[in-house]
Amino acid sequence: MGQMAYDFTKSSIIKAVNNKDIFLKVLKKASKELLPYERERLINWLFYFTADKPEPQKWLYEVIDKNILVS
Repeated sequence: MGQMAYDFTKSSIIKAVNNKDIFLKVLKKASKELLPYERERLINWLFYFTADKPEPQKWLYEVIDKNILVS
């Protein structure tokens, strides 16, 4: 079940990459649903995914600063 939630979160983030509100909503939901090791995997993937996307990368740093995804 966990892998399905992780994969669904990734696909939702890919779809929401241009909308800050949805992007943040998906990450907040992921912080509640994913296991700690899945959140760590997601954070690593997010840094890779947003490496060439300045706006989503800025949103990611906001999420990290607010400790939304931190275990």
